[in-house]
Amino acid sequence: MTERKPGGMQFESWVDRQIREAQERGEFDDLPGAGKPLPGADKPYDEHWWIK
Repeated sequence: MTERKPGGMQFESWVDRQIREAQERGEFDDLPGAGKPLPGADKPYDEHWWIK
């Protein structure tokens, strides 16, 4: 669970710090699908995807 953003700290720098610390802990290592293309990336864009 993440901590609350400290008052006076810019949001972007707080988010960047959270990501960096998670990377250092190895929380992004060996994720399912790592290094594989996104499913459906080769299909044409459907502007009505949200209706379906």
